[in-house]
Amino acid sequence: MHEALRPLGEVRALRDPVLIAAFTGFTDGHGAATNAVRALISKWDAQPVAELDPERFFDFTVQRPRTRTEEGERILEWPENRIYIASPEGSQRDFVLLAGVEPHLRWRTFCEAIEDLLRETGSTMSITLGAQPSAVPHTRPLPVNLSASHTEFEEMFGLKAPTSRYQGQTGIVGVLNVHLRGLGWRNASLWGMAPHYLTVGPNPSIAIQLLSLIDRGFGTSTSTDDLREEAAAFEEQVTQVLDESDEAKQYVQQLEEQYDANQPQTPLAPPADLDLPSTPELLDDLEKFLRDQRRDDS
Repeated sequence: MHEALRPLGEVRALRDPVLIAAFTGFTDGHGAATNAVRALISKWDAQPVAELDPERFFDFTVQRPRTRTEEGERILEWPENRIYIASPEGSQRDFVLLAGVEPHLRWRTFCEAIEDLLRETGSTMSITLGAQPSAVPHTRPLPVNLSASHTEFEEMFGLKAPTSRYQGQTGIVGVLNVHLRGLGWRNASLWGMAPHYLTVGPNPSIAIQLLSLIDRGFGTSTSTDDLREEAAAFEEQVTQVLDESDEAKQYVQQLEEQYDANQPQTPLAPPADLDLPSTPELLDDLEKFLRDQRRDDS
């Protein structure tokens, strides 16, 4: 096992395994994609087998550990990249699951450590999940984009994978994808489009969309009942806030019309002449409202 990995269980050869991974940070700013992988870990009764040593990959002056009290004891929580193995009921294959945090340092070593564990399990296929802000309405099924190393993924997920023309900064998902594709391994990336005007916490609707595609692609059946309850509550809370702003309501209606007319598979761009209602004041009100609601629920 790679020296950057800490064993937590038995790492062994698996049945035609697939890595499914997501990382909070540049490629999943509010944790929606990572939330989807955590749902798989929970619903598929996944067992931890290893974790990446945070000491090697994080600047703790940038992302500090958190402390909490548990049964009278002080507990430190470090940025966590923990790897699980799951064998969902009815599936003919196993899964390697990673819900983590984008590292600050040594990205090549980070990818090499993941590669090493995948070699030990026999995995040569990976699916990475992400979420990105886009001009889509929260009242519609959120679009998902696909990029893929092989055309077989288009049929698996029922999505087209256009050739990417993007040039610019990338996150750990992009670096890991290029690293694994460079080995000749099969790789796909699913990107949920997140309403850009909602910036508080993970959007459960994105996780639902991503999980439905995972189930379609691999013939699994993952319960999303909890996420659907969260999504209904989330939408109700957002609607209450947006209803207080005619400008916000009008903007969402324009997004709905644009969505219904185009049924986009790529991110929609806000009209250039539109004065967006997502001003700091509106977002501050929305964030405060949702935070208060979640605090009350807790």
